Amino acid sequence: MIQTNIYPDPDWIVGKQALMNVRAHVVNGRTIVQPSTWRIPFQWQGYHYQDHDDQPFMLMVNSGGGFVEGDGSYFYGSVEEGARALFTTTASGKFYKCLNGMTSTEVVEFNVAPDATLEYLPDEAIPYEASRSKRRILVNLHESSRMFASDMVSAGRVHYGREIFKFHALESSFEIQLEGETLAVDRMRLDGPEEVSDLERLWGGARHAALIFAYAPDLPDEAQELVRLHCADVDDTQVGVSRIGNLLSVRILATETWQAHETIFKAWMALRPAIAGKAARPILKC
Repeated sequence: MIQTNIYPDPDWIVGKQALMNVRAHVVNGRTIVQPSTWRIPFQWQGYHYQDHDDQPFMLMVNSGGGFVEGDGSYFYGSVEEGARALFTTTASGKFYKCLNGMTSTEVVEFNVAPDATLEYLPDEAIPYEASRSKRRILVNLHESSRMFASDMVSAGRVHYGREIFKFHALESSFEIQLEGETLAVDRMRLDGPEEVSDLERLWGGARHAALIFAYAPDLPDEAQELVRLHCADVDDTQVGVSRIGNLLSVRILATETWQAHETIFKAWMALRPAIAGKAARPILKC
């Protein structure tokens, strides 16, 4: 089971380890989001109701501008019974050079209670040349929860010189639990130029890889085909869809950043009516 309300490590250096704990819960028929604790460079800037209903949209604001030499970011969210909330980032996560051998860390964990809905759509993670990064996304669901969650990793600064697949080390995991038991996990671990080169071959010319997990207790039988149909017309993009019970996974390989984002959005268009009971539309980040 995911822990909630995590406290700072006494050894953390101010400004290098960001921490935020939030809870989304229902008040007078509408979900609100409240921070219980936060630590800079995470900033609390509230939320808005983009869909003009009971669901808040929260921007996860990390003012640090990126990760360098052992920086850390730790976000813990609790979506309580009957609540529904959407979380997104303000921009891509940038992992800069780690020339002193330290590893930068990003952790995002959500606990989703019975009859609660989580939507998590962050921007991409970009590992820069010589970076060392460790990332973890973990979502714990109840059998009656609903979820659409995505993750995206780029090959580096793909339009900046030749800085593609030049990062030194990358460990990235995306795990879905059902009441504390692992339902699905996707893990990538690369250390050194040879293993990074292997990833480049596996991606087969793609520069961005994304993964979506979607869950609902009543996920329609036609969900896989709906995703395939919606995502079929994005150029230079490969999409694979699979299903285990009520959990759907969508894998995306794309040449350009916008193509990966467009494919994630199209998958959201296909699935959001069944998961959240409404149509998808572009997320406002202002």
